[in-house]
Amino acid sequence: MKHLLNSSTYRRIQFVEFLDQLPSWCDIKEATQTIDCSAKTLLADIEFINEFWGEYIYIEYSKFQGVRLNNLTSNKLGNVYYQIYHESLEFQFIEKMLYESNQDADYWINELFMSEASFYRMVNGLEEFLNRRGLVLERAPFRITGPDERWVRFFYQQYFTEAYGVTQWPFALDQEATTCFIMRTSTDFDVVLDDREIQEAAYLFIVTLNRMHQGFYLSKSIYREKDDTIDKVLNLSRPSVEQLLMKTNFTLPLKWYKEISRTVFHEFYNWANPEQNSQMEQRIETFLTSVSQAIEYPLNKADKQKIMQKMLSWFVEYNFYPYRRMLLFDKHQKFAREVQLVYPIFSTIVEIYLKDIEKKSPKLWTDIRLNNVFFLLMKEWSHLPIHLENLRKRVSILIVSDLGQKHAEMLRDFLLANYNKRIAVDTFNEPIILTSPTEFEKFTNYDIVLSNNPIKDYKYKNILIINNFFSSSDRENLLNLIVAIQKEAACNHLKKLGNIKMKTAKEIYFSQQTLQE
Repeated sequence: MKHLLNSSTYRRIQFVEFLDQLPSWCDIKEATQTIDCSAKTLLADIEFINEFWGEYIYIEYSKFQGVRLNNLTSNKLGNVYYQIYHESLEFQFIEKMLYESNQDADYWINELFMSEASFYRMVNGLEEFLNRRGLVLERAPFRITGPDERWVRFFYQQYFTEAYGVTQWPFALDQEATTCFIMRTSTDFDVVLDDREIQEAAYLFIVTLNRMHQGFYLSKSIYREKDDTIDKVLNLSRPSVEQLLMKTNFTLPLKWYKEISRTVFHEFYNWANPEQNSQMEQRIETFLTSVSQAIEYPLNKADKQKIMQKMLSWFVEYNFYPYRRMLLFDKHQKFAREVQLVYPIFSTIVEIYLKDIEKKSPKLWTDIRLNNVFFLLMKEWSHLPIHLENLRKRVSILIVSDLGQKHAEMLRDFLLANYNKRIAVDTFNEPIILTSPTEFEKFTNYDIVLSNNPIKDYKYKNILIINNFFSSSDRENLLNLIVAIQKEAACNHLKKLGNIKMKTAKEIYFSQQTLQE
């Protein structure tokens, strides 16, 4: 959907996302080649980004070092996308069509203050995008439809999730009352939701009400189905929903609850048969057991229930909506990328066993939902980061100081206080000025040699020069180096292991004596 943006916005987003993947400075020439623009254009983009998006992200520029995202401010990239959504005519058009589905081209040209030619260029772009998601942009009047009405509802739910997040509420319905309704009903059905999931379910609920108000309903075959337990429980809440809608134009049809049950609580429906449900539960449980055994870390019952509930929901949703949900911004992409960077062995284990869930069509797990799976496991599996940290390689460090042994010991104490479980630290206790080049070979046994000054005639690459006391840049450089060394060790170990499935947990991870990942 990024291709719906104007060329300038698209280029700036590409630039920011490119920098967001880098640990430090990037050469201007490399940046211009990646983004395919001139240095002059890139510098103008930096000025624009810092001026108009500077509340959320900031790009540093140096003639000598290049460009980079400021790590202290660049932690809310999603807010930039919120701003783009609200400034884009394409997205304004999509949102307004939810409320006004019976308007013609003349109405929208005036409403959006566009020329006829610009309007139809926009419409053509939207048509192409929607077609790739199985949806149709009808023109007479303008509205979005699909072979299954829920496809449209899921599309709009994702739109509001990306455009407004959990901090904004773009609807007339009372937010607190709507949230309470979702929390109450999900509890009735034993569905465990966090704050963001509650908000997303609320979006889907309100989108469903809007679509019904515009005359878009589920198929008649669903209405002919006998009311099940979920239908009956929902119908009991009709008075509270009518109270919620009292100050709106919405009215509830007789069997409104079928629209809500099959949309908001879709994970209970659309299974091909009970056997498919049971088989998928077993496969996901096997996946979790395999990962747990591979890292030798148990998964408690409550965490397992939450993870399985979410993964089953993704599968049944994909059963009847086989498209990628993300429109413009994947909020879990950076999270997943950092997990893969910091824990490469764990990430590889997860990806390998994900393929076993559905061998005939693994795309759902290894492509469409991979970032979500990493986020889900790290968030819901209690204390998993602590365990994974204990499994990582401990980086060996030698501290060399020309200010004497006591200064080296002070630096060592600082490192142990801040990076204790990540490192093993020694100090070099001889005068460095009397050390011969032949003795330097012993320094190569360490992953990092930290020195407060350059060491004469030392030609090995494992040296890191720091200040007499660790500056903020020293700490940043050291942490990046530690992570890089741990990643390299893990990747080399993976290559030697071969088929992980044939290995025990002790073979997959280094033992403590051999400085494990």
